[in-house]
Amino acid sequence: MGQSNKKRATIRDVAKVADVSVATVSRYLNGKTKKMTAQTAAKIAEAIEKLRYVPNSAAREMSNNSSKIIAVLVANLNDYFSIEAFKGASQVLEKKGYVPVLLNSGADTEHEKQLLQSINIHGFDGLIFQPLSNDRDAIKAKLTRDFPLVILDRELDRSQWPQVITDNHRATVNSCEYFINQGFTHIVVLSSTISEASTRQERYNAIKETSSNVDLVEIDENHFNRQQTFDQLKEALAGDEKSVLFSLKERWLLEFLPQLMKEKVIQDGQQAVTGFADTSLIKSICPYAKVISQDPFYMGQQAADILLKMLTSQESVPGNIIISAQLKK
Repeated sequence: MGQSNKKRATIRDVAKVADVSVATVSRYLNGKTKKMTAQTAAKIAEAIEKLRYVPNSAAREMSNNSSKIIAVLVANLNDYFSIEAFKGASQVLEKKGYVPVLLNSGADTEHEKQLLQSINIHGFDGLIFQPLSNDRDAIKAKLTRDFPLVILDRELDRSQWPQVITDNHRATVNSCEYFINQGFTHIVVLSSTISEASTRQERYNAIKETSSNVDLVEIDENHFNRQQTFDQLKEALAGDEKSVLFSLKERWLLEFLPQLMKEKVIQDGQQAVTGFADTSLIKSICPYAKVISQDPFYMGQQAADILLKMLTSQESVPGNIIISAQLKK
């Protein structure tokens, strides 16, 4: 019979060959050898090698009450923010011996629900979560596990979890006031569905607080018609008014800005371009664009730092960390 069909050795087999208890083998596997003689440890090591024993990771997780695996659930990998936030979190977690696992809801609330149910079942030590919804009660209902959780890039009312967020309102108001002072009288907002994320709601409300002349071109990410959206933008930006194209997400500027410039829908002096951005790509496409710079990598780092404090039961865990975003003029 081939090696692949042989019965896999168990911890009980190791204990029998080493002539020790199962509990002693378990302590050896979990690195608890301080009170163990060198002779006993050597016997266990020899038995493991002889039997080619592979420890059962699930059993070790139960023994240690730790898997050393962290789930990072992001809203949409099509957005540069989500990728960079994961990179930042990974850098911090991996240095401390944790393995980050990237999960993507893909801007789909039903898929997000399924992923949260999966997280409930599997043995993750903690979760960094960029939710689609800003409904605290709905998130709480979906997450039935009681384990460390940090919310990223969303501000939830009455949140019971720490949050790492951008100062969306202040950054948006400052940007609008800058362009108004430059003589621009009309703002065209380009955004994914506003109601689906607290960040968009904050930004859009701040724009409307600052200007009474606002048009909205809203995109349903799950039913995206590119030509229809482009036509809406073209119509909104037409006319004699000095207009600002204000994108609440960098992805949409990257999608539409090249064609808007090619067809001269946007021209320097008559139209301005701004929005929240996580890269320098917008400036390379449109040199006169003035974007609001975020730092998703740093935000991911901060979220991971907080999670590690929670995992080590440190008392000084902050409620909210607000990261500044700046208009690059």
